[in-house]
Amino acid sequence: MTIGRVIKNYNGYYYVDTGTGDLVECRRRGKIKTKILVGDELEITELGNDKGVIEKLLPRHTYLRRPAIANIDQMFIIMAAQSPDPNQFLIDKILMTCEYGGIHPKLCFNKCDLDTSAAQQYRDLYTKCGYDVYLISAKEGKGLDSIKALLPHKMTAFAGPSGVGKSSLLSKILNRDDLSIGAVSEKIKRGRHTTRHSEIMKIDEDTYVVDTPGFSSLDFEHLDAKEIFSLFPDMVPYGGHCRFSSCLHRSEPDCPVKEAVENGAIQKERYETYCKILASIAERKR
Repeated sequence: MTIGRVIKNYNGYYYVDTGTGDLVECRRRGKIKTKILVGDELEITELGNDKGVIEKLLPRHTYLRRPAIANIDQMFIIMAAQSPDPNQFLIDKILMTCEYGGIHPKLCFNKCDLDTSAAQQYRDLYTKCGYDVYLISAKEGKGLDSIKALLPHKMTAFAGPSGVGKSSLLSKILNRDDLSIGAVSEKIKRGRHTTRHSEIMKIDEDTYVVDTPGFSSLDFEHLDAKEIFSLFPDMVPYGGHCRFSSCLHRSEPDCPVKEAVENGAIQKERYETYCKILASIAERKR
């Protein structure tokens, strides 16, 4: 048996890096029912001529549903300071998705040459929430060294909504000009994102970056209220001490979470996101 990592998949074929140079094109055996993701480690049988069969999916240490990817060590959520303008509710939902998958992500605001003030405001907000925030301009090359310094010996995913300049950033990091770059539609002020499938790109022997598709849908209906609260690591320390064990931290009395919002220990914007998510779940379950 050979052990390798899925670098990309396309039309039912999985391209596996076994560390020997060329990728092995594999099909899966019918006994494997779990969906295989980019980043998964596998046991394969090599058939020759760079062909193989997947025998076993090895355990994952991280797993994200959207974007669908496994076994990453860290993730950068890329947003734009302008064009398209940042959307705080969307940022929070993306952060929640990562936290649910066991990843505490880093935030990166690109295009800071267009609106430095807005980027700094978001940096201040999310730094107070416990996230590392980086301000960069891929176009001008500013701030990229701080990102590059965090990449060695890790598999790092880059994700974000359309049009924020993720592909431009990766092109600079990888020193490649063949990555697809989507423009921002003037009509809808959203990017024509051109990344369709997650793909791992190797920088050196144990350093990888992962380009992922834009977030098309973020849904938390499958979670209960307690699980939603757990996805806000900046709010979690204030939970568990309420008068009522069933407290949802909205209208209940003697709630330390609400008190923390009032005294500024919890950012008001983050609490509003939490309440909005709870309300949307309750509305859809009616």
